[in-house]
Amino acid sequence: MQTPTLRDRRRLQTLRELHEAALHLAREGGLAAATVDAITDRAGVSRRTFFNYYATKEDALLGTTAPVVPEDALDRFLAHPGDDAFAEAVRLVIAVVTAMRQVEIPLEDPGRLLVEFPSLKDRLAQHVLAAEALIFAALDQLPAPGRKSSPGRDGDAARALLMLAGTVLRFAYLREPGAAIGPSSAAIESAVSEFRHLLQEIP
Repeated sequence: MQTPTLRDRRRLQTLRELHEAALHLAREGGLAAATVDAITDRAGVSRRTFFNYYATKEDALLGTTAPVVPEDALDRFLAHPGDDAFAEAVRLVIAVVTAMRQVEIPLEDPGRLLVEFPSLKDRLAQHVLAAEALIFAALDQLPAPGRKSSPGRDGDAARALLMLAGTVLRFAYLREPGAAIGPSSAAIESAVSEFRHLLQEIP
């Protein structure tokens, strides 16, 4: 694992400070009190800095950034198209979620935040849809089974793989909420194995 650079550490520190400022303001005076100006004043940064890190105040509250497919994760995914598309798809979903959620930041349980501030659900849903579109585009580049190369799977196969990968991630989290959920975590490996056995048993 690569050691974070000073720039990376500063970026994570600013993300954390903006998130915490937004959270305190919203809990003190409601969501309306957590304006971008109030958040930046409390965190001691400029509006320009805020928008370099978060697109909206809702994103600052959730601690989420716009979804992206990390380049290294996509390269690994496409480098082994015929090895294990199922497990590789799960790892790709995790990479996108990890990049979006900034897991290094000690965030609140997102479920609790959504209970406290129900209007955040709309913003989270927008991120989920955007993430699914990015992951679908990557999955659609995989050759269909039995072919070394091709323009990609048909749309239904890529969509099914995406839905299955997302379900594995949710299963792993629900089964072991406190476990580290990462591309090579034991919780994910176990969940992938569980689903693989189950699918093989379906006639």
